Amino acid sequence: MDELNDTGIADLLLIYSVKSHLIAVRPELERLVVIDDARPRLSFPTSQGLIVVAKSDTSDTGIWTVSGPGIGVKAPRPSTAELASTALIAYESARARLPSAA
Repeated sequence: MDELNDTGIADLLLIYSVKSHLIAVRPELERLVVIDDARPRLSFPTSQGLIVVAKSDTSDTGIWTVSGPGIGVKAPRPSTAELASTALIAYESARARLPSAA
């Protein structure tokens, strides 16, 4: 089997690349990002709810989703940067909705 064409390995590489992109922009996410190797998917909590980057298991075409509070995006074969930036938008949106300290 050609390992570079193995969808499972390619999916994991994509998820780990998304994690690297997220941490490069927001280092505080390093301790929060959880990767589920079996799915594969990546998730991290915000004050508004969980943000999840995952490949749809109901699609044979490889539809990836980024979902979270106030966001739901689907894309066929997105780039690492597209997934990471969408997850960061959800993260920043959740941070903006934090109640200010009195």
